[in-house]
Amino acid sequence: MVMRFSRWILFMLICLILGTVSAQERPLYALPDANTRTTNSASIVLTSTGRVIAIANFLNDTISLLDLQTRTSLIEIPVGDDPRTLAFTPNNQLLVVANRNSGTLSVIDVPNRAVIRTFDVGILPYGVVTIDDESAYVSLQGTNEVIRINFVTGVISARISTPPNPTGLALWGNLLYVTHLWRGDFSLIYTPQAQVVRVISTGDDVSLAQSVMIDPASARAYLPQSRSNANARALTFDTIIFPVVNVVDLRTMTLIRDARIALDVADRPVNSPFAVDLDPVRGLLYVANAGTDDISVIELATGLARANVVVGKNPRGVVLNLDNSIAVVHNAIDGTVSLIDTRDFSIATTIPLSDLNILIDEVIGAELFHNASDERMGTRWVSCANCHFDGQSDGRIWRDFPGGARNTPVLYNLSDTAPYTATGAWDELADVEFKIRTLHAGYGLIEGTSNPPLGDPNGGLSIDLDALVYYISTLPIPPTPITQSAEMVSMGEAIFAELNCATCHSGALGLDGLSHDVGMGISIQTPTLNWLWMSAPYFHDGRAQTLQEVFLLEGTHQIIGTKTLAEINALVAYLQSLPR
Repeated sequence: MVMRFSRWILFMLICLILGTVSAQERPLYALPDANTRTTNSASIVLTSTGRVIAIANFLNDTISLLDLQTRTSLIEIPVGDDPRTLAFTPNNQLLVVANRNSGTLSVIDVPNRAVIRTFDVGILPYGVVTIDDESAYVSLQGTNEVIRINFVTGVISARISTPPNPTGLALWGNLLYVTHLWRGDFSLIYTPQAQVVRVISTGDDVSLAQSVMIDPASARAYLPQSRSNANARALTFDTIIFPVVNVVDLRTMTLIRDARIALDVADRPVNSPFAVDLDPVRGLLYVANAGTDDISVIELATGLARANVVVGKNPRGVVLNLDNSIAVVHNAIDGTVSLIDTRDFSIATTIPLSDLNILIDEVIGAELFHNASDERMGTRWVSCANCHFDGQSDGRIWRDFPGGARNTPVLYNLSDTAPYTATGAWDELADVEFKIRTLHAGYGLIEGTSNPPLGDPNGGLSIDLDALVYYISTLPIPPTPITQSAEMVSMGEAIFAELNCATCHSGALGLDGLSHDVGMGISIQTPTLNWLWMSAPYFHDGRAQTLQEVFLLEGTHQIIGTKTLAEINALVAYLQSLPR
């Protein structure tokens, strides 16, 4: 009897082991056929006929249409504020555009070249892919969800909660893949269930995950990203930001570590890889490096660069034509496209697409903010946008800053929040010149010697520095999502008043312009209370991962002894509602 029982246990263990191996080898969900339509969110897209290209002009609040056959610009059409990505319908008759700042989706009649509908979709829409000729998926960074919308009626039929900052989208049959801007998460949404069914990590240090491209033949996903080495023991220009393309096996939803392309090794130091496209016949991957104004052409068989092609300012998209003879590059700040002849990787032509109607200071400032190849700004490794893209915080604690660990702040309303840095070491925004010359290892925008921080003004000493200051001080401010009931927020506001928090956190920005020691052994500049919903972790050194922890940790802000958890949660709800 004992012998039979032992054999039965052995048999069950063998079955369990074999079953586990078999499950690991099988796809999480049956992958679509390799011929099934794939589409990914991008700032430049091509019709299925290969004739017309559409481009999102984020600075000019327009989209442009280009006839690729004649290489002529057809029209520039105003849409919403800050269009980021767009997508043609399968029949090529409509074009849908995600407008990030205005929170809208524009629908364009392509043959008639006119906007025919505009729908409010939510806070910070970024990626968009069309499902069919009437519906699309849109990622909403502000509320951490992907929605399905009928862009004929405007009806939102599904809201799918995701990890934070959903950004890039790629659709392959009934599988929707999602990148997340500031972290290495890569999510799979099974669309029949309208829910996230798998989340993997491409690396804890991954950031700026803007896009994803699927190769259905190999069942692989290519993700251009940056790695933020916040734990570097010595913060120098060449130790903190690394450009990569990560590769995921979609059969098992696992990161293929030995397929990762370290672009600084494969090509040269490049900055902010933003988008990719694949020539599967020649085995070449085209990577648009937004921060160094170039395209890395990577041979997948060797993992090394076949070519590096210098293009226009801030390339945010690249798409190959139908026979892969031309790579079309979207130069987002130039308002142009570069056409690369893939036979010899030369620039065949550059076509103007956007008649910029914004202040020249905004154009120059945007270029400097996103650029790492201008020797005045750095040495191709680091740009301002690496940590503050769109004025946001990368959510990281940089361990080895002078004076100790520092939490990356958001960059909104900066003109009203002087002095700057955690210790108030800068009295003007133009003191960013000091950061450019140290951390970025750039020559600086001021010719000759700059004035020290807290010394004579640096503002007015350089036209370009003034333009950079103008750009970062006028970044569009996102609306605050409503996540809690009005009653809970009102209760939290009353607690805020009861605790006299406005003694330091006063006025519309919630600051007093002074430094205080709040039990940490160092005097820290009072931070603004606005945009706390998007700026975790908290305190100057990021010691509180959540707002709740701010009131639980030892120090001046600890109130757990006098307030209940329910009251603390109400206070947090109020703080997360700011600004209102």
